[in-house]
Amino acid sequence: MKKTTPVRMRRKNVCRPWHVATLLLLLIAFSGQTAAEEQSAETQNRIEASGSFEYLSPHDAYGDWETVTAAFYRKERTDFTWFTELDAFRRKEGRGFLGMVGAYKDWTDAMYTYSALSSGTSSDYLPRIRADHAFNIKFGPEKKFVWLIGGTWISYFTPHREMILSTGLTAYLDRWIPEYRIFRNVSSPGAVESYSHLLSLAYGQEKHQWTTIVAGYGKQAYQAVELGTSSQISAKSLSLSLKHRMWLRDNYGIMAELSYLDLQGTYQKGGFLFGMFREF
Repeated sequence: MKKTTPVRMRRKNVCRPWHVATLLLLLIAFSGQTAAEEQSAETQNRIEASGSFEYLSPHDAYGDWETVTAAFYRKERTDFTWFTELDAFRRKEGRGFLGMVGAYKDWTDAMYTYSALSSGTSSDYLPRIRADHAFNIKFGPEKKFVWLIGGTWISYFTPHREMILSTGLTAYLDRWIPEYRIFRNVSSPGAVESYSHLLSLAYGQEKHQWTTIVAGYGKQAYQAVELGTSSQISAKSLSLSLKHRMWLRDNYGIMAELSYLDLQGTYQKGGFLFGMFREF
């Protein structure tokens, strides 16, 4: 996230995102099936709704960030799943929305792809358009290892553009899933390069629970061109998160997350997320 100069909110009477989040979570909770209404063995759909709150320091400059997310996943065939997601943001810089559509596709028993396209409303922190694509290649004994090769292109409502290339390895070792990824980011104007790394470890089982620890570190670098000036910005970053997803029954459950980010010389951010999901 690029550093921006926050501005005061222009509207004070807009419904807060937490009101929407509460309504979505209640709808999911009351739509859960009872034990007598068990779904078929092959789950076809999943809906998710969540709300998050993040506190930033220095607080006077950045304030709080609130986000509400609603997502729908549809498994059309055993080898094809598509999804759509809508995010609503409330920040000191202004309110905004981000819409996304994407798909997972199995091409062979050794390769599948992930593709997504997203676009946000006009703001300094949301993309005008973002495109993601990744190849996932399975190999090794019982194809328990996955090699990822991915790319992302982002165009903002400011003059900035980003091209991100990434690669990494994931191992599916029964209930343990370790992962490592490296990212190369080229930011324009200026073709400023930076690198970052991600390490994660997940433990769990589908229809029971998943607990995931994620750590990221590296640099965020770009060339600032606001107000007619041009200067290169480079800041070390460290992020940590603890995620938990738990099924309350076979077809619905809850999810939660604690997160922390330190962007050197810019801000520190701590947050939490809570949500619910239902499968049918």
